[in-house]
Amino acid sequence: MEKSRLGISINLFAAMLYFLGAINNVFVIAIAAGYVLFFEQNEKLKRTAVKALIIMVFLTLLTTLLNWLTGLSSSIASTLYTYFAYNTEVYYNYVHNLFQFIAMSVNNVAHIFEMFILIILGFRAYKQIDVKIKWIDKILDKHF
Repeated sequence: MEKSRLGISINLFAAMLYFLGAINNVFVIAIAAGYVLFFEQNEKLKRTAVKALIIMVFLTLLTTLLNWLTGLSSSIASTLYTYFAYNTEVYYNYVHNLFQFIAMSVNNVAHIFEMFILIILGFRAYKQIDVKIKWIDKILDKHF
């Protein structure tokens, strides 16, 4: 079994990259991927590091968009209340809470999905099973 310069197996290192993404810290995974790109010799590990970083950045952007939609839903509810103030305060609270509930539910489901995907990819990387994601593989083939 091939070892990295840190003394751990290449498979474990590749899985660690995805697991670092599951804790939702782009900075940490960027440092780990940077280490792999600068100091490790294994090309498969380098591709895995870049793929994990791209997936993490994509999922983080998606989650950020959903968080933005949560704020937007609150703004919509406030705007509705402003223009239709003749209704009671209860109506505003109902609409506002409904928008918040829907937005937060979608956001939570997306977060769970993100963690699930990264954990599954980590276990697959440990078993040396490469996951084919066409648009990422196309980028990697072009630059590696």
